[in-house]
Amino acid sequence: MRKRRRRNNGNRKRKLNKQKIFAFVSFVFIIVCIFWYGGRAVYFYLDSKKTLEKENTTLARNIISANVGSANFKRINGVYYFQKDAKANYLMYSNILWRVIKVTKDNNIVLISDDTITNLAFGKNKKYSNSYLMKWLNKDSDKYTGIMENNLNNMNNYLVKTEACVDNVTNIKKVTCKNINKKNYLSLLYITDYINTGAENSFINNNKYTYLANNKNDKVWYIDEDGKLSSNSGEEIYGVKPVITLKKNIKAVSGDGTEASPYVIENEKNKFGSYVKLDEDIWRVYDEDDTYIKLSLNDYLKVDDEKFEYKYSNTNYYHNDTTYGTLAYYLNHTYLYKLSYNNLIVSSKYHNYYYGEDNNYDYSSVLNSTVDTKVGLLSIADPIINNNLDNYFILSGPGKESEEVYIMSKNSTIDSTYSTDTAYVIPTITIEKESLKSGSGTETDPYRTE
Repeated sequence: MRKRRRRNNGNRKRKLNKQKIFAFVSFVFIIVCIFWYGGRAVYFYLDSKKTLEKENTTLARNIISANVGSANFKRINGVYYFQKDAKANYLMYSNILWRVIKVTKDNNIVLISDDTITNLAFGKNKKYSNSYLMKWLNKDSDKYTGIMENNLNNMNNYLVKTEACVDNVTNIKKVTCKNINKKNYLSLLYITDYINTGAENSFINNNKYTYLANNKNDKVWYIDEDGKLSSNSGEEIYGVKPVITLKKNIKAVSGDGTEASPYVIENEKNKFGSYVKLDEDIWRVYDEDDTYIKLSLNDYLKVDDEKFEYKYSNTNYYHNDTTYGTLAYYLNHTYLYKLSYNNLIVSSKYHNYYYGEDNNYDYSSVLNSTVDTKVGLLSIADPIINNNLDNYFILSGPGKESEEVYIMSKNSTIDSTYSTDTAYVIPTITIEKESLKSGSGTETDPYRTE
């Protein structure tokens, strides 16, 4: 029987198939890439979708989507402007009613107060950057600056710095925007925005004299009561309408933008501008600190339902509540004692000084001079919450030796009259914050002491 020879493979090595190994590694690599990059693609898609959905719920996007196609909502150079008699651009912030001017390319919302907030002189031959209005609006290292800024609610949560074009404008048909001020949160309106909203036909024009941020060489531009653009030296006392800019991610808490239901963006409120009911009287908060709030009557002082008129004094603007026959004496004796809540009213310091050429229309000199009294009046540089009132005294006069005092006009100008003449009266008082026990501070639900 023939024996088979065994093959001895023990010492022979099997050859590796390099092509198969390369194919296998490539296959694994492709699978890993598919899962990795596919997963990242899905992640970024979902993230971008979430971001888009988030942006679409912001107030800026809501405003654009709700108003595109409207006759009073136009896109100019990539910026959406409300124009003419716009009806859907009201917004409430810090208890002040604002109007949306525009939505910028970055989806920031630029607002202007619906009415003037105070009356001041711009300053003779001053640029906006060193004007008294800029100092009244914005805080800096100087004392008595930022009166308006101090009264805004949680400003850092809601606002970004406002971009203002402050070019020198000599011809309103050739307005440029080369000199941009973006250092502050508050500004004044500039000419381009006024023109783009319709100028004299704009919702911004409400028959008030108001200063703008632009100079005309050594003069300054303003809007007159007819909505026309003009200029002066800056020594006239005109209204101030602050301009602010909302962050692009702000959402509306409520409202549809109409005057009856303005957009609301705050979950919490401050007390500035809010309503306070004492007995049957309605007051407005125009100043506050940690302990006290100052209130101005929301209507004329009335006696037997008739608007009350009285002479100011026999001499000048000084508020002397110890001199019989003066308005100061009447308010702190006859009027005060008739109030059922006079026990709540505390003596406080009220600004009482002259304001004019003698102190270069520098409002800080007024704020630096005060008088202690229980019932006072509004003064130069005080915020004015109700601008529908007319022909009433304020605690200031035009000059150091003048026998005249100022009276406020509803077109946001200030006139002077002899202190022996009569005018209407808007009293101011001070009470402790802790005395307010109920209410939310709105017109329909004012703060109360019960």
